[in-house]
Amino acid sequence: MTTYGYARTDSAQVDDQAATLYAAGCEVVFSDFRISADDPGPGWRELVDAVGPGDTVRVVDWSRLTRSAEAARFIRSSLEDLGAHVEVLE
Repeated sequence: MTTYGYARTDSAQVDDQAATLYAAGCEVVFSDFRISADDPGPGWRELVDAVGPGDTVRVVDWSRLTRSAEAARFIRSSLEDLGAHVEVLE
């Protein structure tokens, strides 16, 4: 079982999020440098391809991933449908 991280932002804070996720024990961190209203980027697709049952996916804070409650629900439910446990650090 692997612990992944996912970071997404429209600013240079993506590096800060990645550092936070690695410090929180993530073995691999995927990221997208995108405006929160954009569709998921290549980092999201790579994460979905990598995640399997029993894995953990950590995010720093939902507000850093998206401003949309609907998008946050989509992210969480998509990962849980793959059998992953989702954790939010903040």
